[in-house]
Amino acid sequence: MKEKNKLTTREELRSFFETGDYPTENQFAELINSYAHLNEFNFGLSIRPSGHTSSKYYDFYKADNVMNSGAGHKIIENSSGNIPAKIDGYSHILSRTVYYKCLDIKLIGEIDIEKHQPKIIIERYKQRKKMPSGAVKPAGFYQEKMFDAALWNRKSEYVIEANETVIDIDPIHYFRPAANFKEFLPSGSISRPGSFKYSKYRKPFTVIQVILEININGTAYRSRPVGMKIILGSSGENDAINFAFN
Repeated sequence: MKEKNKLTTREELRSFFETGDYPTENQFAELINSYAHLNEFNFGLSIRPSGHTSSKYYDFYKADNVMNSGAGHKIIENSSGNIPAKIDGYSHILSRTVYYKCLDIKLIGEIDIEKHQPKIIIERYKQRKKMPSGAVKPAGFYQEKMFDAALWNRKSEYVIEANETVIDIDPIHYFRPAANFKEFLPSGSISRPGSFKYSKYRKPFTVIQVILEININGTAYRSRPVGMKIILGSSGENDAINFAFN
């Protein structure tokens, strides 16, 4: 049996149609399926904030020794009224309900869920960084490695199972408590003037871009990115985290 999603080579396809051959139905199907239709490359995403507001209750922790922690802070989902868990190397600093919007996502184009196996890819904007090796990593959008994203309770990709769906990216995990623990800053931002930006309403935001990835005959193709800002609500607990699109 042919391995699923394995691309048939041109040489093998040609061998089906040599003089005197009688190609089978399956061989004709392999010929057709080995080429991508133009419509399969005309695909993308329509994204907007969800019409309703969700909420979760979180415990916030700060590392006792930031330099040796690997993660300077932790944000753990909990239930209101529960005692925050004790975490070695971290001190609990506050607990609160966070209100936020989800993302309503609609796939554009002739996307077949089973055939194309669509995924949403999240790329986070990262500042210019000097690596331990001395090399400089330029500022730009990068998809986080699965392990790194999990360290911060984020996900860098989501499997899509319907042409219209709602994704909860838990946007609070793109932020961290500030020094006074009453405000929040974008996660990964450097604590210096200008290292992160505010909206015109003085709300800090972080920048991501969302990409649709589909599989065509074993090869991954990505759509144009949709850029957006995740805008943190004000210190008032009822002000939801929302999204603004570029």
